[in-house]
Amino acid sequence: MTLAIIKSMGIALLLTILLEGLFGAIWGVKGVRNFVIMLLANLLTNPLVNVIHSFFAYEMRLDGTIMAIITALLEISAVIAEWLVYKSRTDIKKPFLFSLGANGFSFLCGILINLLR
Repeated sequence: MTLAIIKSMGIALLLTILLEGLFGAIWGVKGVRNFVIMLLANLLTNPLVNVIHSFFAYEMRLDGTIMAIITALLEISAVIAEWLVYKSRTDIKKPFLFSLGANGFSFLCGILINLLR
């Protein structure tokens, strides 16, 4: 894994934490504990998703259609994993919808950021 990929993954993690934290504030998430658990859930899922994605994109050099399917499966996995954490460890209302919304928001912002570069 190159230094550029590691730097990119660090930026992606930081942006994900900030964007999902903002989403949480808008959603009405309250309490330091809930935000810490959100942080920990993202520390669990984001690097893993990005390492797997990078492997398929840069090492396997898969085409766009296959990468879109892999990306969708990875994002769905992150939504489910975070939902399970939020459901069992927080008092976030509607934890599945929250996980879906937070991940969708950060994913779409990431696409927009990449388009603007």
